[in-house]
Amino acid sequence: MLETDDLFLGALGLVRGGELHTIEVRGTNGRRVAVFAITGPGADEAAKEYHRGPALVDLRLLKSEVRRLKEAAFDALRREERREPREPRRDRQG
Repeated sequence: MLETDDLFLGALGLVRGGELHTIEVRGTNGRRVAVFAITGPGADEAAKEYHRGPALVDLRLLKSEVRRLKEAAFDALRREERREPREPRRDRQG
């Protein structure tokens, strides 16, 4: 299984035959990020390929999967926001 918050790595995993299993929202220093869990035969190999260097891919498919993950991430973040209202930010004066 591939877990990542990197849209491009996640998209490559999907292009290589992986399936989007879950999206988990995690908080880091007050900043929330969506973490994608991608499963399937090509997901782990895609991570190795991504970090090793040049990877050949159909750009139209990659772009489509990046868009899909981006929309899914924002949907997950919005759902999380509705469930747990955040405290007012302390870095803003008002």
